Amino acid sequence: MRRIGIFEIQKDALRFWNYLKEKGIDSSLEEESKSEWSIWVAEEDQVQPAQNDLKTFRENPLDQTYDVANPRSVPSFDDPVEKPPKKSGFKQFDLRKQWSRQERKPGLFTLSIIITSVAVFLVSGMGQNPIISNPLKITSAVLDGQIWRLITPIFLHLSIFHIFFNMWWLYDLGSQIESKKGSKFFLTFVILLAVASNLSQYLYSGPNFGGMSGVIYGLFGYVWIKCRFDPADGFQLDPTVAIIMFGFFFLCFLGIFGNIANLAHAGGLVVGLAWGYASAFKWNRG
Repeated sequence: MRRIGIFEIQKDALRFWNYLKEKGIDSSLEEESKSEWSIWVAEEDQVQPAQNDLKTFRENPLDQTYDVANPRSVPSFDDPVEKPPKKSGFKQFDLRKQWSRQERKPGLFTLSIIITSVAVFLVSGMGQNPIISNPLKITSAVLDGQIWRLITPIFLHLSIFHIFFNMWWLYDLGSQIESKKGSKFFLTFVILLAVASNLSQYLYSGPNFGGMSGVIYGLFGYVWIKCRFDPADGFQLDPTVAIIMFGFFFLCFLGIFGNIANLAHAGGLVVGLAWGYASAFKWNRG
């Protein structure tokens, strides 16, 4: 769901909203403040057509094109009770609440990464078998063309807790991102986070590290920022989870949990936060 525009005149907002309904564009009219009203479009493939219509509408809001046969009245913004959707498919209830009830189902790449990680964990004997683990570590061999090493340390896990923690959050966060942003975006994002977190840790401590925690912190940072600055995108993250994740991040830096790849955590988190903020900024300008 995307916000396509803000109106300072309620009458104009309602007029254009009814026009979208007439065209069958699934959307929501919301009161931002006492003097501002916004329109949100639910389906990603309808955002651009709606934005084009809005541009034309702003040029001549009184054009008879925007007169509809059965205009809808102003929705009650103070009523927290959800209203059932009309047969037209034009939702009057809060679409953000609808997002929060969606089930998490892992996408193809989320599930594939989980299966690959568990398989490597078992075959490598928790990362202790050098025949399996050494070819996956990032080393100077990258300069000789073994570029997969920039990514593959994420598949090395050194304990049951290590892999359980990472796979749990990969399932939760990865499923959200892949379902809402698409498999292509998700895979590209994971690769970027893997490279950023692995390089950060390698440059600091060398090749003896492994795990997907840097990627997990990147996914977490992205979702956390989207929840705060672009809630209409439908991501959800309990505030308690954010406290736990940030708390664990800082406790690891203090050395409480022993030898942890802290720079991998930091590298992934920074990239995730930056990408999330850039995305939220892009869609909230209008």
